[in-house]
Amino acid sequence: MIRNSGRILFNSLKNSTNVKLINKNVIINSNIRLFSTSTNNTIKESVEKKAENISNQDNIASPSSKSIDVSDLAGNADYNFVFERIKTCDKENYINSLLISDPIARRVAYAIRAFNIETVANDHSPKSEKISRLRLSFWKDAINNIYNGKVYDQPLTRVLAQVIKEKKLTKTWFIKILNRREKDNQQVQIKDIEELEQYADDVHSSLILLTLEGLGVKGNHDVEHCASHLGKAIGIMVLIRGTVYHLASRKTYIPVSLTTKYGINVESLYRGDPQVEKLQNAIYEMASCAKLHLDKAKQFRGKIPHPATEAFLSVSVVEDFLERLRKVDFNIFEFPNTQQHPLLLLKLYKNKFFKQF
Repeated sequence: MIRNSGRILFNSLKNSTNVKLINKNVIINSNIRLFSTSTNNTIKESVEKKAENISNQDNIASPSSKSIDVSDLAGNADYNFVFERIKTCDKENYINSLLISDPIARRVAYAIRAFNIETVANDHSPKSEKISRLRLSFWKDAINNIYNGKVYDQPLTRVLAQVIKEKKLTKTWFIKILNRREKDNQQVQIKDIEELEQYADDVHSSLILLTLEGLGVKGNHDVEHCASHLGKAIGIMVLIRGTVYHLASRKTYIPVSLTTKYGINVESLYRGDPQVEKLQNAIYEMASCAKLHLDKAKQFRGKIPHPATEAFLSVSVVEDFLERLRKVDFNIFEFPNTQQHPLLLLKLYKNKFFKQF
Protein backbone atom coordinates (compact mmCIF):
# COMPACT_ATOMS: atom_id res chain seq x y z
CA MET A 1 0.00 0.00 0.00
CA ILE A 2 1.37 3.42 -0.94
CA ARG A 3 0.76 4.85 2.54
CA ASN A 4 2.94 2.17 4.23
CA SER A 5 6.05 3.78 2.81
CA GLY A 6 4.56 7.07 3.97
CA ARG A 7 4.56 5.93 7.56
CA ILE A 8 8.28 5.17 7.29
CA LEU A 9 8.94 8.50 5.58
CA PHE A 10 7.09 10.48 8.21
CA ASN A 11 8.53 8.61 11.21
CA SER A 12 11.61 10.75 10.75
CA LEU A 13 9.51 13.66 11.91
CA LYS A 14 9.32 12.21 15.42
CA ASN A 15 12.98 12.79 15.84
CA SER A 16 13.05 16.36 14.46
CA THR A 17 13.22 18.94 17.15
CA ASN A 18 -15.11 55.28 1.14
CA VAL A 19 -11.82 55.02 -0.90
CA LYS A 20 -10.28 58.35 -0.42
CA LEU A 21 -6.88 59.42 -1.64
CA ILE A 22 -4.77 61.21 0.83
CA ASN A 23 -5.06 64.57 -0.87
CA LYS A 24 -7.89 65.38 1.61
CA ASN A 25 -10.09 67.10 -0.97
CA VAL A 26 -13.06 68.23 1.05
CA ILE A 27 -16.26 66.24 0.55
CA ILE A 28 -19.06 68.78 0.43
CA ASN A 29 -22.25 67.68 2.18
CA SER A 30 -25.24 67.23 -0.05
CA ASN A 31 -27.05 70.12 1.63
CA ILE A 32 -24.33 72.61 0.60
CA ARG A 33 -24.80 74.26 -2.76
CA LEU A 34 -21.95 75.02 -5.10
CA PHE A 35 -22.36 78.36 -6.90
CA SER A 36 -20.56 79.44 -10.03
CA THR A 37 -20.96 83.17 -9.33
CA SER A 38 -17.97 85.31 -8.47
CA THR A 39 -19.54 86.14 -5.08
CA ASN A 40 -19.25 82.56 -3.95
CA ASN A 41 -15.74 81.99 -5.33
CA THR A 42 -14.59 83.40 -2.00
CA ILE A 43 -16.50 80.65 -0.17
CA LYS A 44 -14.99 78.00 -2.42
CA GLU A 45 -11.48 79.35 -1.85
CA SER A 46 -12.12 79.37 1.91
CA VAL A 47 -13.23 75.73 1.83
CA GLU A 48 -10.18 74.74 -0.21
CA LYS A 49 -7.91 76.57 2.21
CA LYS A 50 -9.46 74.69 5.15
CA ALA A 51 -8.96 71.42 3.30
CA GLU A 52 -5.30 72.28 2.77
CA ASN A 53 -4.93 73.06 6.47
CA ILE A 54 -6.51 69.72 7.42
CA SER A 55 -4.15 67.94 5.02
CA ASN A 56 -1.14 69.63 6.57
CA GLN A 57 -2.30 68.86 10.10
CA ASP A 58 -2.79 65.16 9.37
CA ASN A 59 0.61 64.87 7.69
CA ILE A 60 -0.94 63.25 4.64
CA ALA A 61 0.50 63.44 1.16
CA SER A 62 -1.54 64.70 -1.75
CA PRO A 63 -1.88 62.64 -4.94
CA SER A 64 0.63 64.88 -6.66
CA SER A 65 3.30 64.30 -4.01
CA LYS A 66 6.33 62.30 -5.10
CA SER A 67 6.93 60.90 -1.62
CA ILE A 68 5.22 60.53 1.74
CA ASP A 69 6.44 61.60 5.14
CA VAL A 70 5.33 58.53 7.08
CA SER A 71 6.82 59.28 10.49
CA ASP A 72 3.35 59.43 12.07
CA LEU A 73 1.16 58.12 9.25
CA ALA A 74 -0.09 55.04 11.15
CA GLY A 75 -1.32 55.64 14.68
CA ASN A 76 -1.83 53.30 17.61
CA ALA A 77 -5.43 52.66 16.59
CA ASP A 78 -4.24 51.46 13.16
CA TYR A 79 -1.69 49.08 14.67
CA ASN A 80 -4.24 47.78 17.17
CA PHE A 81 -6.63 47.05 14.29
CA VAL A 82 -3.92 45.02 12.54
CA PHE A 83 -2.93 43.12 15.70
CA GLU A 84 -6.52 42.20 16.52
CA ARG A 85 -7.15 41.14 12.93
CA ILE A 86 -4.24 38.71 13.05
CA LYS A 87 -5.07 37.47 16.53
CA THR A 88 -8.63 36.68 15.49
CA CYS A 89 -8.08 35.25 12.01
CA ASP A 90 -4.55 33.79 12.01
CA LYS A 91 -3.51 32.87 15.54
CA GLU A 92 -0.71 30.62 14.30
CA ASN A 93 1.13 33.46 12.57
CA TYR A 94 0.15 35.83 15.36
CA ILE A 95 2.26 33.71 17.72
CA ASN A 96 5.11 33.31 15.22
CA SER A 97 5.20 37.06 14.62
CA LEU A 98 5.05 37.75 18.35
CA LEU A 99 8.35 35.88 18.72
CA ILE A 100 10.19 38.34 16.45
CA SER A 101 12.52 40.34 18.70
CA ASP A 102 12.75 43.66 16.84
CA PRO A 103 9.52 45.68 17.40
CA ILE A 104 9.62 47.31 13.95
CA ALA A 105 10.18 43.95 12.22
CA ARG A 106 7.33 42.55 14.32
CA ARG A 107 5.00 45.30 13.07
CA VAL A 108 6.08 44.51 9.51
CA ALA A 109 5.24 40.82 10.01
CA TYR A 110 1.80 41.66 11.42
CA ALA A 111 1.06 44.07 8.56
CA ILE A 112 2.06 41.49 5.95
CA ARG A 113 -0.06 38.77 7.54
CA ALA A 114 -3.05 41.10 7.81
CA PHE A 115 -2.60 41.94 4.13
CA ASN A 116 -2.65 38.22 3.33
CA ILE A 117 -5.89 37.76 5.27
CA GLU A 118 -7.53 40.58 3.30
CA THR A 119 -6.66 38.91 -0.02
CA VAL A 120 -8.12 35.48 0.81
CA ALA A 121 -11.58 34.62 -0.49
CA ASN A 122 -13.98 33.61 2.29
CA ASP A 123 -15.83 31.20 0.04
CA HIS A 124 -16.00 30.37 -3.65
CA SER A 125 -19.61 31.08 -4.60
CA PRO A 126 -20.27 33.14 -7.76
CA LYS A 127 -21.35 36.10 -5.64
CA SER A 128 -18.24 35.88 -3.49
CA GLU A 129 -16.10 35.59 -6.61
CA LYS A 130 -17.25 39.04 -7.75
CA ILE A 131 -16.64 40.50 -4.30
CA SER A 132 -13.19 38.92 -4.19
CA ARG A 133 -12.37 40.35 -7.61
CA LEU A 134 -13.30 43.83 -6.42
CA ARG A 135 -11.37 43.38 -3.18
CA LEU A 136 -8.23 42.24 -5.03
CA SER A 137 -8.57 45.15 -7.43
CA PHE A 138 -8.74 47.50 -4.46
CA TRP A 139 -5.62 46.04 -2.89
CA LYS A 140 -3.68 46.10 -6.14
CA ASP A 141 -4.56 49.79 -6.54
CA ALA A 142 -3.71 50.40 -2.87
CA ILE A 143 -0.24 48.82 -3.18
CA ASN A 144 0.51 50.60 -6.45
CA ASN A 145 -0.60 53.90 -4.93
CA ILE A 146 1.58 53.44 -1.85
CA TYR A 147 4.65 53.05 -4.04
CA ASN A 148 3.52 56.12 -6.01
CA GLY A 149 3.25 58.25 -2.87
CA LYS A 150 -0.50 57.99 -2.20
CA VAL A 151 -2.30 56.14 0.57
CA TYR A 152 -5.95 55.14 0.89
CA ASP A 153 -7.58 56.26 4.13
CA GLN A 154 -7.86 52.81 5.73
CA PRO A 155 -6.07 51.39 8.81
CA LEU A 156 -4.19 48.56 7.10
CA THR A 157 -3.11 50.68 4.12
CA ARG A 158 -1.72 53.30 6.49
CA VAL A 159 0.24 50.65 8.38
CA LEU A 160 1.46 49.09 5.13
CA ALA A 161 2.55 52.51 3.85
CA GLN A 162 4.54 53.13 7.00
CA VAL A 163 6.33 49.76 7.09
CA ILE A 164 7.00 49.86 3.34
CA LYS A 165 8.71 53.23 3.69
CA GLU A 166 10.56 52.30 6.88
CA LYS A 167 11.89 48.96 5.58
CA LYS A 168 11.81 49.59 1.81
CA LEU A 169 9.82 46.41 1.18
CA THR A 170 9.88 45.05 -2.37
CA LYS A 171 6.70 45.71 -4.34
CA THR A 172 7.19 42.55 -6.44
CA TRP A 173 6.26 40.23 -3.57
CA PHE A 174 2.97 42.05 -2.88
CA ILE A 175 1.98 41.94 -6.55
CA LYS A 176 2.98 38.28 -6.82
CA ILE A 177 0.59 37.41 -3.98
CA LEU A 178 -2.24 39.42 -5.54
CA ASN A 179 -1.71 37.91 -9.01
CA ARG A 180 -1.90 34.40 -7.57
CA ARG A 181 -5.05 35.26 -5.61
CA GLU A 182 -6.63 36.59 -8.81
CA LYS A 183 -5.78 33.38 -10.63
CA ASP A 184 -7.13 31.34 -7.72
CA ASN A 185 -10.38 33.29 -7.95
CA GLN A 186 -11.07 31.82 -11.41
CA GLN A 187 -12.37 28.52 -9.99
CA VAL A 188 -9.94 26.37 -12.00
CA GLN A 189 -8.67 23.20 -10.32
CA ILE A 190 -4.89 22.96 -9.94
CA LYS A 191 -3.42 20.82 -12.70
CA ASP A 192 -0.55 18.92 -11.05
CA ILE A 193 1.94 18.88 -8.17
CA GLU A 194 4.18 21.39 -9.95
CA GLU A 195 1.36 23.93 -10.11
CA LEU A 196 0.55 23.20 -6.46
CA GLU A 197 4.16 24.02 -5.56
CA GLN A 198 4.00 27.20 -7.64
CA TYR A 199 0.82 28.28 -5.85
CA ALA A 200 2.48 27.80 -2.46
CA ASP A 201 5.64 29.56 -3.62
CA ASP A 202 3.81 32.59 -5.03
CA VAL A 203 1.91 33.22 -1.80
CA HIS A 204 3.78 31.82 1.18
CA SER A 205 7.37 32.20 -0.01
CA SER A 206 6.56 35.82 -0.85
CA LEU A 207 5.19 36.35 2.68
CA ILE A 208 8.39 34.93 4.19
CA LEU A 209 10.58 37.08 1.93
CA LEU A 210 8.69 40.20 2.99
CA THR A 211 9.09 39.19 6.63
CA LEU A 212 12.83 38.77 6.03
CA GLU A 213 13.02 42.25 4.52
CA GLY A 214 11.34 43.53 7.68
CA LEU A 215 14.16 41.87 9.61
CA GLY A 216 16.67 43.67 7.41
CA VAL A 217 17.72 40.55 5.45
CA LYS A 218 17.76 40.86 1.68
CA GLY A 219 19.90 39.43 -1.13
CA ASN A 220 21.22 36.40 0.79
CA HIS A 221 21.03 33.40 -1.58
CA ASP A 222 20.87 30.74 1.16
CA VAL A 223 18.15 32.64 3.01
CA GLU A 224 16.04 33.09 -0.13
CA HIS A 225 16.50 29.44 -1.13
CA CYS A 226 15.41 28.30 2.33
CA ALA A 227 12.42 30.68 2.21
CA SER A 228 11.33 29.21 -1.12
CA HIS A 229 11.32 25.62 0.20
CA LEU A 230 9.68 26.50 3.51
CA GLY A 231 7.05 28.60 1.72
CA LYS A 232 6.13 25.63 -0.47
CA ALA A 233 5.89 23.35 2.57
CA ILE A 234 3.70 25.84 4.45
CA GLY A 235 1.49 26.51 1.43
CA ILE A 236 0.79 22.82 0.82
CA MET A 237 0.16 22.31 4.55
CA VAL A 238 -2.41 25.13 4.54
CA LEU A 239 -4.21 23.70 1.51
CA ILE A 240 -4.34 20.18 2.98
CA ARG A 241 -5.56 21.53 6.30
CA GLY A 242 -8.37 23.43 4.58
CA THR A 243 -9.55 20.51 2.42
CA VAL A 244 -12.81 19.84 4.31
CA TYR A 245 -13.73 23.54 4.35
CA HIS A 246 -12.89 23.93 0.65
CA LEU A 247 -15.01 20.93 -0.32
CA ALA A 248 -17.99 22.44 1.54
CA SER A 249 -17.50 25.54 -0.65
CA ARG A 250 -17.27 23.41 -3.83
CA LYS A 251 -13.57 24.06 -4.21
CA THR A 252 -10.60 21.68 -4.12
CA TYR A 253 -6.86 22.17 -4.25
CA ILE A 254 -6.17 18.48 -4.86
CA PRO A 255 -4.47 18.49 -8.30
CA VAL A 256 -6.23 17.01 -11.32
CA SER A 257 -3.31 14.61 -11.78
CA LEU A 258 -4.03 13.05 -8.36
CA THR A 259 -7.83 12.92 -8.67
CA THR A 260 -7.35 11.18 -12.03
CA LYS A 261 -4.63 8.83 -10.75
CA TYR A 262 -6.74 7.59 -7.82
CA GLY A 263 -10.16 7.78 -9.49
CA ILE A 264 -11.54 10.51 -7.23
CA ASN A 265 -14.87 11.92 -8.37
CA VAL A 266 -14.65 15.59 -7.43
CA GLU A 267 -18.34 16.25 -7.89
CA SER A 268 -19.14 13.40 -5.49
CA LEU A 269 -16.77 14.95 -2.96
CA TYR A 270 -18.74 18.17 -3.20
CA ARG A 271 -21.96 16.22 -2.59
CA GLY A 272 -20.63 14.60 0.58
CA ASP A 273 -19.18 11.28 -0.63
CA PRO A 274 -15.81 11.20 1.21
CA GLN A 275 -14.15 8.46 -0.92
CA VAL A 276 -11.86 8.07 2.08
CA GLU A 277 -9.26 5.60 0.80
CA LYS A 278 -8.81 7.34 -2.53
CA LEU A 279 -8.55 10.70 -0.83
CA GLN A 280 -6.03 9.33 1.67
CA ASN A 281 -3.70 8.39 -1.17
CA ALA A 282 -4.00 11.83 -2.76
CA ILE A 283 -3.44 13.61 0.56
CA TYR A 284 -0.42 11.37 1.22
CA GLU A 285 1.22 12.48 -2.04
CA MET A 286 0.57 16.14 -1.28
CA ALA A 287 1.95 15.69 2.26
CA SER A 288 5.01 13.89 0.87
CA CYS A 289 5.69 16.90 -1.34
CA ALA A 290 5.42 19.22 1.69
CA LYS A 291 7.76 16.92 3.66
CA LEU A 292 10.31 17.00 0.82
CA HIS A 293 10.41 20.80 0.82
CA LEU A 294 10.49 20.90 4.62
CA ASP A 295 13.54 18.63 4.68
CA LYS A 296 15.27 20.81 2.07
CA ALA A 297 14.56 23.92 4.15
CA LYS A 298 16.02 22.22 7.25
CA GLN A 299 19.25 21.52 5.37
CA PHE A 300 20.00 25.24 5.64
CA ARG A 301 20.21 25.07 9.43
CA GLY A 302 23.50 26.60 10.46
CA LYS A 303 23.71 28.65 7.25
CA ILE A 304 21.00 31.15 8.12
CA PRO A 305 22.22 34.21 10.04
CA HIS A 306 20.35 35.72 12.94
CA PRO A 307 17.84 37.46 12.93
CA ALA A 308 16.69 35.70 9.72
CA THR A 309 16.07 32.53 11.76
CA GLU A 310 13.04 34.24 13.32
CA ALA A 311 11.30 34.17 9.94
CA PHE A 312 11.66 30.36 9.80
CA LEU A 313 10.09 29.37 13.12
CA SER A 314 7.14 27.92 11.17
CA VAL A 315 9.29 24.84 10.47
CA SER A 316 8.11 23.43 13.81
CA VAL A 317 4.47 24.13 12.92
CA VAL A 318 4.75 22.19 9.64
CA GLU A 319 6.53 19.30 11.40
CA ASP A 320 3.75 19.12 13.99
CA PHE A 321 1.05 19.17 11.32
CA LEU A 322 2.61 16.41 9.20
CA GLU A 323 3.17 14.19 12.22
CA ARG A 324 -0.47 14.51 13.35
CA LEU A 325 -1.62 13.84 9.79
CA ARG A 326 0.51 10.69 9.66
CA LYS A 327 -1.04 9.44 12.90
CA VAL A 328 -4.54 9.49 11.35
CA ASP A 329 -3.18 7.70 8.25
CA PHE A 330 -3.67 10.83 6.09
CA ASN A 331 -7.44 10.71 6.58
CA ILE A 332 -8.24 14.42 6.49
CA PHE A 333 -11.78 13.78 7.80
CA GLU A 334 -10.35 12.45 11.09
CA PHE A 335 -7.63 15.06 11.38
CA PRO A 336 -7.67 16.98 14.71
CA ASN A 337 -7.40 20.39 13.08
CA THR A 338 -7.47 22.40 16.28
CA GLN A 339 -5.26 20.19 18.46
CA GLN A 340 -1.60 21.10 18.14
CA HIS A 341 1.07 19.33 20.15
CA PRO A 342 1.01 20.69 23.74
CA LEU A 343 4.78 21.31 23.61
CA LEU A 344 4.76 23.09 20.25
CA LEU A 345 4.70 26.56 21.79
CA LEU A 346 7.59 25.61 24.08
CA LYS A 347 9.53 24.36 21.05
CA LEU A 348 8.95 27.66 19.25
CA TYR A 349 10.24 29.61 22.25
CA LYS A 350 13.26 27.31 22.50
CA ASN A 351 14.12 27.80 18.83
CA LYS A 352 13.82 31.57 19.23
CA PHE A 353 16.04 31.53 22.34
CA PHE A 354 18.75 29.45 20.66
CA LYS A 355 18.38 31.37 17.35
CA GLN A 356 17.56 28.26 15.35
CA PHE A 357 14.60 26.72 13.52
